[in-house]
Amino acid sequence: MLKQKSVWLIVSFVIVSLLLAACGSSNTSSGSGDDVTEATLTLKFAHEENDGDVQDLYAKKFKELIEEKSDGKIQVDIFTAGTLGTNMDVLQSLQTGAIELAITSPGFSGDIIPESQIMAIPFLFSDDLEVNRKVLNESEALYGLLAEKYEEKGIKPFKFWLEGFMWWTSNKPLTTPNEMKGFKMRTMPTSLIIKSYEYMGANPTPTDSGEIYTMLQTKGIDGQENPLFYIYNSHFHEVQDYLIESKHHIYTTVTAANQDFFDSLNEEEQQLIAEVIEEVNDWSFDMQEEEAQKALAEIKNVDIEIIELTSEQREAFKELSLPVREQFVNDVGEDAQKILEILEADIEQAEQELGN
Repeated sequence: MLKQKSVWLIVSFVIVSLLLAACGSSNTSSGSGDDVTEATLTLKFAHEENDGDVQDLYAKKFKELIEEKSDGKIQVDIFTAGTLGTNMDVLQSLQTGAIELAITSPGFSGDIIPESQIMAIPFLFSDDLEVNRKVLNESEALYGLLAEKYEEKGIKPFKFWLEGFMWWTSNKPLTTPNEMKGFKMRTMPTSLIIKSYEYMGANPTPTDSGEIYTMLQTKGIDGQENPLFYIYNSHFHEVQDYLIESKHHIYTTVTAANQDFFDSLNEEEQQLIAEVIEEVNDWSFDMQEEEAQKALAEIKNVDIEIIELTSEQREAFKELSLPVREQFVNDVGEDAQKILEILEADIEQAEQELGN
């Protein structure tokens, strides 16, 4: 049995390797003499979501712009969730250079880059998306020490960005910590997220994203957290009784490249990729808001109760979750403390500048 399993693992590895090689970066030319075309660079760009989700729309916008601005010299192949394995497989492929670009979230990068778990701390960011937008664009914490941690692992982070507030869906109201006690909440596999829900009294249950719907339907879990667009696109609202606007967190992610690959490009190619990511990042903020509003409008058409937590109700959950900040520092170390302190100051400054 073990021998058969080993054979299948080897076969699976070979298949994925051949798939990546078939779509890999390449310099190609055709014709002869005056008919020779200029070299084409093909980028493999993977993300964690399905076709039509926010990350996919982001990747398609990047593809459109960079192919246009490079006059076709740079081409992009997009790989949606599951195409190249799990989300952890995608992150490891980015790290090893099997793919050139990826959108990856701290919910999956925490084991490789422990400091990235700071983005998973609940009630850390503002309840104003404009404030969070400013922080994610400009924060010294993110583009200084945290970026260095990514680079140490062979990953170049370009931009941190958001996909909207996280909402809870559940089979019962979640308005007080007492109602959260023992609640089987689906989480990503990051230890800090799991710990956060333990502090809030829940029973966190790490579940692969592809299994959430079935687990909700069969009562294997009682609820989950995700941005609105993902809740709607994945039909979670169809098997849950409550949609709760908790504003306990924002879903953050980062667009990144394999460091060695990026360093191997010429200056013009590097600049173009960075500029297009910057442009797509600006565009993505309005895009994610539009997707959230469309999702909410559709969700309202089904039989589900929508609850908006008051500031007092949010504060009760926040108080319970505060120890996870100390847990983050204790688990990760001195640099975690520095990143947390700088990020908290960045958030406070952004709120003051925007009048919150």
